[in-house]
Amino acid sequence: MRSFPGTPRALAVAAALAAAAIAGAAAAQPVARPARPARTARAPERADDRGAASAGEPGATPLRGSLGVPVAERLLASSDPEARLRGIERLGAIGTEEAVNALLAALEQGAPGARDPRARLAAVRALAPHAARDSVRQLLARELSDGGAPARSAASPLGELLRGTAALALARSGERRALGALVNAIVQGGAAGEAAARALKAYPPASLQLLLGSRKRLEPALVAFLGELGDLRAVGALRPMLEGGDRAAQVAAARALARLGDEAALAKARAWLRSPEPGLLEATAEILVHLGAKEAPDAVAALLGSERARLDGLRLAELAPSERLVPALARALPLLPEDARPRAVAAIGRAGGAEAARQLRGLLERPALATAAAFALATAPGAEARAAVAEMIEGARAARDADHRRLGLRAGVVRGLTLGDAPEALEGRLLAALAAPRGSSDRAVGVFGAVALGLRGAGEVVGACSPASCDRAAVHAAARGALARGERALAALAPLFAELVAPGGGASSAKSGDDAPPDAAAISAGVALLAAPGSGAVATSRLAALAEAGGPLAPLAARALAARDDEVIRGRLKRLLEGSDPVVRAHVALGLGSDPLPDSVSLLARAYRFEDDPAVRRAIVRGLSRRTEVQRGRVLAAARDLDPDEGVRALARAALAGDPRDPRDPRAPARALDAPRPALATGVVWVAIVPNDRSAAASAASRPARLVRPDGVAVPVVADPDGVLLVPAVPPGVSSVLLAPAAPPGDAGP
Repeated sequence: MRSFPGTPRALAVAAALAAAAIAGAAAAQPVARPARPARTARAPERADDRGAASAGEPGATPLRGSLGVPVAERLLASSDPEARLRGIERLGAIGTEEAVNALLAALEQGAPGARDPRARLAAVRALAPHAARDSVRQLLARELSDGGAPARSAASPLGELLRGTAALALARSGERRALGALVNAIVQGGAAGEAAARALKAYPPASLQLLLGSRKRLEPALVAFLGELGDLRAVGALRPMLEGGDRAAQVAAARALARLGDEAALAKARAWLRSPEPGLLEATAEILVHLGAKEAPDAVAALLGSERARLDGLRLAELAPSERLVPALARALPLLPEDARPRAVAAIGRAGGAEAARQLRGLLERPALATAAAFALATAPGAEARAAVAEMIEGARAARDADHRRLGLRAGVVRGLTLGDAPEALEGRLLAALAAPRGSSDRAVGVFGAVALGLRGAGEVVGACSPASCDRAAVHAAARGALARGERALAALAPLFAELVAPGGGASSAKSGDDAPPDAAAISAGVALLAAPGSGAVATSRLAALAEAGGPLAPLAARALAARDDEVIRGRLKRLLEGSDPVVRAHVALGLGSDPLPDSVSLLARAYRFEDDPAVRRAIVRGLSRRTEVQRGRVLAAARDLDPDEGVRALARAALAGDPRDPRDPRAPARALDAPRPALATGVVWVAIVPNDRSAAASAASRPARLVRPDGVAVPVVADPDGVLLVPAVPPGVSSVLLAPAAPPGDAGP
């Protein structure tokens, strides 16, 4: 075939391949080589793929040899790891019996692929649709147990991802012997057992008999899993275990039945409570708690009074709060390990009632527990707790003790934000605190409360702020308070952020230009990036420098940079996406979801392949959910079916169903900037920074930090001058706080 000027090259190549295929079918002899037009420059071919490019030339291999399994096998034999990965993925796409056999051979002991965790993970994903085959099932079971992993790759960061993917492939098949391999892993325990349990919860078996098999005796680990699985079909197999057999089997069955809500275990637990046996108290209390029995608080109180089981009692008290547990928690408090005492204080608050409020009032006198007690009072429902907070604000001690008064003001603000039940005196006291001297802790508390509760706007209380003259403590407090007011309040801080972060603007060092580190005020004002991910007022070069420098601003700067992707900054984005900070990697992925360049979907797809951090994979899936390119489909389908993280699978399912779970997605219903916050985002994080050494007390003042919310978004924050951080509008779940190096000199004051 001859190509003429203006003919698209792709069309010419496709036509040439089609002609070669037709000629090959018509006659089993070489096709004469056509005349070629003048040669034009082109990129050199990869040596491993040359077979595909030579089809149609005299003496060339047939089309199957150029494009099918043989080419993949040549790639697998390459010394280049990337070439081997291409071979594995090509075999997985072919999916024939021959291709599957070639994949299995590539993972045999001694083969290059068997020593490469990335190759093994790619092969497990490719083999997942064939898990019903004996040879594939055996390989997946070996990867699950890690028994076939070479010693030098067993500790790979991909180990958990590989194990979980193999478990999901086995569970998804639903095949009896595959399920048997998972059950065996559960019985043996360890990391493989945990992965197997998670996989079976993700893909429950069609029949429990497939799990139980012909077992005459159910092992305690399997019995416990049946309780966690939540399948009521297990009740029939568990009830007979309550009678006869050994005590361990009875206890395991009773616990599992209690988790399933079956009251058949209640009589047994009550009998054990009447006639206590060594080691049975914790199991008895847990059964009673799960079934909501009236005896549960007394059993938990007994655990709290036991030196050996006190922490188990605390766990159950957190699981089932009760006013009857308050005295027992108060008695256990000084006997608990120091790091567990704040949990006990919080459990007292959740129990509620007059006695809880009285106990928490007393704990306010203990400096080590005062913050925990104030937070418990702030979040405890009821008039008694509200009265206790009001006393902290305007009582006799508040008049003479500024630290105690600030503690009360913060508790009142938290109560107003979380319960909408702030004491009446709070508003006046907050407004009075605004008149305190610039840079003081009192004024910072007033600014935060006034902005967070909507009494004042962030710009109103900050006033004029320039690098030369700025009440930085007020900026820190106002920025955190604006988080509680939504996107409009955050967007109002964008001009201040742009001014402070400009080269030479808010820099706190002798450096100038894009590489100058931002001062603490610029870090605080960086919350504006939450409302304006693109940050149009900040130069791209400055955003890139902030993203690459690390620190509290780096994640949001990286997200903004990715939303501005072009050929100039693409290389920097790739380095950030492959960097060592998972929080920054996640935010680059989020930003790529809004990238104007269509090929950014390929960056996300490539990043997903071997990302070992679940939080980053969630961000990648969120980014892909906002893309419309067809390439996203294969990655989202793989994430939905085989990702070991439940959150990743849920996000991928939602994205493929057309529900991206992202309020910024253009396909989601529009909402105003000042729309009410979602009810789930009303939590408040309260952190008191306490130096290990009294001589370092100044390092806690105005300390920058990065708070990563449960949804994975990083919020740059700076503490008040007294070292306290209040961060509102946090969704439920586990947050993490990473303190930056001590604040630069002068950042704490005006």
